[in-house]
Amino acid sequence: MNNSEIKSLTGVRGIAALYVIIFHWYNHLSQKQPLFSSTLLDNLYITFIKHGYLSVDLFFALSGFVLCVSSYNLFSEQVSAQDYKKFIYKRFFRLFPLYIAMTIVYAVTFNQSGVIDLLLNFTLLQGIVPSHSLSIINPGWSLTNEWVVCFVFPFFLFYAIKIKKKAWLLIVMSLALLVLVSLVRGHAINWSNYLSLKNVHGFYPLVGYTRGPAGFARTVASFFLGIFSFIIYRSQNNKASYSKYLGYLTIPLFALLFINNTDILIILLLPALILYITQPNFLNTFLSSKPVHFTGVISYSLYLNHFLFINTYDEIFALFKIKSDLFTLAYILVTTFAFSVVTYYLIEKPGIALFKNRLKYKVASNA
Repeated sequence: MNNSEIKSLTGVRGIAALYVIIFHWYNHLSQKQPLFSSTLLDNLYITFIKHGYLSVDLFFALSGFVLCVSSYNLFSEQVSAQDYKKFIYKRFFRLFPLYIAMTIVYAVTFNQSGVIDLLLNFTLLQGIVPSHSLSIINPGWSLTNEWVVCFVFPFFLFYAIKIKKKAWLLIVMSLALLVLVSLVRGHAINWSNYLSLKNVHGFYPLVGYTRGPAGFARTVASFFLGIFSFIIYRSQNNKASYSKYLGYLTIPLFALLFINNTDILIILLLPALILYITQPNFLNTFLSSKPVHFTGVISYSLYLNHFLFINTYDEIFALFKIKSDLFTLAYILVTTFAFSVVTYYLIEKPGIALFKNRLKYKVASNA
């Protein structure tokens, strides 16, 4: 890993990946049988599981923060064509090698796309084409959003640094975007999920339905929160002095995961979590531990791969005739983790290494 890595942020990405896997397991394979004898406890458990889609918002916020850490020296003074090209080039090699490979695997395994859809998916731009916005990889919509936002991120960072004394404006803009997608709905801004919203009226503070322009607004909101977190992180002279106070803010964040209709509040509290786990404390230690950190290292593979095993479980059920929640959850987690270790070492890591080698070659050629 690079020298600028903050291990706890990698670790929390791994936890978030597991959370979203459990969320998708619950929606697609769980028998949804009561887990507790108490109705109250069961409702709390279900609400917590159903908030798993907010892992994506944490991914976006973490990307915003981490990209600030790695790109601050490139874009703090200007956005030059050379640095901009280097940034996009690096993001391409981070996202595309595994994505292209797994897109082919999903297309072959599930035979669910035509030639146009396949080619468009290869560009990761399917999410900006209304008539072809569905991704071959189930959670691919979020990758489209992140890839598109990467093209404007250097400018986000450059201008955010210029107004760093008014960094709170990033929070205001994030809130405005999240409120907007909770108030305005229609097929024009929610492409693939509009049918589930057409009978909903008034304020609807659940962001999990967002696709199309609404999804991009959600993505940008979380990126702004990540940039805000970086500005605060960089500006504090004595980080330990505010660490404990941020810890207090993470308590309501976790509590809100057990309460319905709290998406916006949870997302707005993500900077507190990010900043808190960058400081020396028990949560930082846990997230930086080798097993959790490694889970974060392979989190991109976990995120892309898990639907392979969710969508093919019926074939496994035909063999074992087992569909208990404990078995299906264990099966999905174990198989996804094992397969992701393989894809990380065979595809992801070589892709990152290829970028570094090509960069060294270019530097040597220009010397």
